[in-house]
Amino acid sequence: MLMQTMIAAMLALMSADTGIDPRLNDAVLTELNRARADPQGYADELRRYRDGFDGLVVYSPESPDGIMTREGTAAVDDAIAFLDRQPALGPLGGSLVLARGAGALVADQATSTRVGHLTLAGLDPSARMRLHGGNIYVGEVISYGPPDPRSVVRQLIVDDGVARRGHRALVFSGLYQFAGIDCGPHAGYGAMCVIDLAATPDGSPKLPGSPPQLAALSDAP
Repeated sequence: MLMQTMIAAMLALMSADTGIDPRLNDAVLTELNRARADPQGYADELRRYRDGFDGLVVYSPESPDGIMTREGTAAVDDAIAFLDRQPALGPLGGSLVLARGAGALVADQATSTRVGHLTLAGLDPSARMRLHGGNIYVGEVISYGPPDPRSVVRQLIVDDGVARRGHRALVFSGLYQFAGIDCGPHAGYGAMCVIDLAATPDGSPKLPGSPPQLAALSDAP
């Protein structure tokens, strides 16, 4: 308990130093649920976002100086087509247990330039969940870059540069009903948000013998 308190305090101080709002975790969950509840409405927002592209660079209210993308409008068009046919989904409930597993990766990468799902000690999402009181049946997505909820969720849904659009698939998976989110600083990209998803609040299987859900590697923007 003392160690968890120290980690939480350290993350709060780092968030203050880097300008990352400590309320970002809740805001990201709200934005995720907004997209899941109204995919077609979110597609309309992406159509407006698409207008901000100049070649591979996109300008938006969240990033007025522009962000370099890998695919340009192609990934946005792909996301719009997906959302136009995506049924609405129920909201994801928050989970402190899942958030602890996510937070362990944020703490591990905060002062490094490493990206991906493994800690320096080689712990994957399932191993981190077990260390923090949960089970192994989790999916995980990671956003690196601008620390605002709209940019975080949009990055996961557009999935620029990710061939199989694995982040988008997990965000809109009907298997998941809970999410644990932790956002914090990242030495390479300024900020990162880790989202652990599961069918249950602690990552336990809903049905005996269910296979574990695979994590989708988040390529850095």
